[in-house]
Amino acid sequence: MRWWRKFFYDEDPIVKVAAGLLEPEAEMWLELLKNEGIPSFKKMDTVAVADMAAGTNVAIFVKQSDAERARGVLSPLRQQGHLVDDRG
Repeated sequence: MRWWRKFFYDEDPIVKVAAGLLEPEAEMWLELLKNEGIPSFKKMDTVAVADMAAGTNVAIFVKQSDAERARGVLSPLRQQGHLVDDRG
């Protein structure tokens, strides 16, 4: 679990790269990122109650330094609104 501590206690901030995913879809996306060597995790996103009822409230997070690469890996799977682009 040393990687877990390093993941959270680093100067490189954690950013959201995908949101509004179903749980199985999020698991698949995490596996793709893992296969590319990009550490990531998922958590329930803070979204509208209607989305929570639909089960589409899972978000994926990565280190900011990995965000662009993660978006590139996930872009072929892009569905309307799932990938988050916070680059400005």
